[in-house]
Amino acid sequence: MTAWTAEAMGPRLYEPVEALETPALLVDLDAMERNITEYAAVAEEHDVALRSHVKTHKNAEIAAEEVELTGGTGICCQTLGEVETMARNGIDDIYLSYQVVGESKLDRLCWLDGKLDALATTVDSAATIDLLQAAAANHDRTLHAVLEIDMGLHRTGVAPDEAVALAARITDAENLAFDGILAYDSHVKAAASTEQEFEDGCWAAMELAQEVVDDIEATGIAVEEVKVGGTATSRYSCTHPVVTEINPGMYPFNDVGELELRPWEVHKAACAATIITTVISVPDEDRLVVDGGSKTFSLDKPAMPDPKNRDDIEYANASEEHGWIDTSEAEETFEVGDRLEFIVPHVCTTINLHDLLVGVRDGRVEELWEVQARGKVR
Repeated sequence: MTAWTAEAMGPRLYEPVEALETPALLVDLDAMERNITEYAAVAEEHDVALRSHVKTHKNAEIAAEEVELTGGTGICCQTLGEVETMARNGIDDIYLSYQVVGESKLDRLCWLDGKLDALATTVDSAATIDLLQAAAANHDRTLHAVLEIDMGLHRTGVAPDEAVALAARITDAENLAFDGILAYDSHVKAAASTEQEFEDGCWAAMELAQEVVDDIEATGIAVEEVKVGGTATSRYSCTHPVVTEINPGMYPFNDVGELELRPWEVHKAACAATIITTVISVPDEDRLVVDGGSKTFSLDKPAMPDPKNRDDIEYANASEEHGWIDTSEAEETFEVGDRLEFIVPHVCTTINLHDLLVGVRDGRVEELWEVQARGKVR
């Protein structure tokens, strides 16, 4: 009996995109590289570090390319599992923008601290500070802690007027080092719909961050790092002098969400992550079905897949393995076996549905990237 393997079934390096089995998650390498270098230029212009958030792609090779193209700052992760995956694959400077709670997780954090050149994590309460201190003392480590401030998203983070007390608590902890603040500014994009509103909202958020920094430093504690994040906001927030580092994640790829949110600066050509699909049914002249549904595209947000190279068809609905395409505005006819390519609605959660990212250039496969940290939620 023949043993079928992933290697035997493909995708294969250098084969044409037309030969790929579908659905397949593609990355336009030229677009990705343009996006990274453009964002790096923004960071350089405003004299801030660019530490890319790898929770979007979950791959150490792409992370290494981001580090190389953005000045060697290191990366940002959202789970310990992501940190472990990146550390085991050669990344040695990592910021974990998440609170670590639980004895076994804190043990893992301390183990990682002994393996990496640089590691910092996040706290936002007396409880998380005290847990971190106890674990660090137990393992004879000095752990670096970043204090998260609630800038208005009301998810995690300490209220700005409580930041001074917690900064002092970190500084007074024998086994902790205070590494500044995280001023995550994602709340701005929920209220902003124009470039001016983004500029104004981000500036106001950074003015608040400046007040927090001033209050902490008035007590004699230096705030050497102010990290801000979000692909949509950090390029605006970084214009404020208080910011030292930005942590965007989606910027190499973009998606329909970013396309709809910032149409003045994100265009289809900048959307590097797409799904190539095959038409499997043409039930009538105004509708066809492709082999990409909700198990292929993450539909966790209102946006739907957007046709990559055309505007005369619409991705109208999805079931698990089927995508309904409205073709009523198209002049051409479609046949079973035709190929249609779609920009992904939400790139972070779509990548997490796939085992492989297929890097393409000039119509052929040039990179095969395993989604190494897929499912690493712990």
